[in-house]
Amino acid sequence: MTFQILFIFSGAVILLLISAKLWEMRRKKQIFALALLSKGDERVRTLSHEAAQYYSAWKGKAEFFLNKQLPLHTKNFINKTNALVKEKALEYIGDIRGSRFLKKNEGISEFFQALEEKEEGRIDDTLDSMGDDTVK
Repeated sequence: MTFQILFIFSGAVILLLISAKLWEMRRKKQIFALALLSKGDERVRTLSHEAAQYYSAWKGKAEFFLNKQLPLHTKNFINKTNALVKEKALEYIGDIRGSRFLKKNEGISEFFQALEEKEEGRIDDTLDSMGDDTVK
């Protein structure tokens, strides 16, 4: 029901505008309401063009910032933050490289112990023990 009422109302407004335009053309005198509509239409058109230009200009600037500038600034910020964290860690904790807290006093690892138990203690024993029986 709402759509029918809206359709009838819009049709009546269109008929009113057409009849007002015809009356204006016969009398050769401009009607205030039609002049106001014409000026409003012109203003809306110029505002629409200005908005489109403003949008395209800012879209280009925003795209350049997001694709070019933001990654550079982010990388710079992360590098500075990493350097500051390393500096503060060195200041508060000290140089932990080679510290006795990181060393294990377990001796030689199992891999090297297994190599020691072999006769010659070399990794490539299996290749040398094949002999000259290989095809050349």
